Amino acid sequence: ELTGMLVEALATSRASSMDPHALHTAITQTHPHLKTKHNKKEWLNLIPVILEAGRKRCGMFEKVPSSGTDGEKQARWFYVSERDEDRERAELLEELMPKQKRNETKKFKKYYYAPLQKVSRWESEDTI
Repeated sequence: ELTGMLVEALATSRASSMDPHALHTAITQTHPHLKTKHNKKEWLNLIPVILEAGRKRCGMFEKVPSSGTDGEKQARWFYVSERDEDRERAELLEELMPKQKRNETKKFKKYYYAPLQKVSRWESEDTI
């Protein structure tokens, strides 16, 4: 049941990929009764497990890792309808999915670079 809700949230979102926090928000807005089943922390631990299981089983979810300090929790996920086991659901969602989702957000990008060592303001050859 939760897999279907995740598929729905990812497929109908305007964003091409979503992190677990955004998925939690989308799911609890469309299905408010889920708020009483688990607290937010439990949901944020459960959502990546379900997504990873779907990725390993048939590849219906794909992960874009994050270069942040907490990469696993910040990883973004997207839905691949061509690999969904439930063809009927995939075909229906392909019709509902926003067209032209950006493929650029489905790729890993390193946004954080380690700081440089302290550099003196003037190079020795620049002195007069």
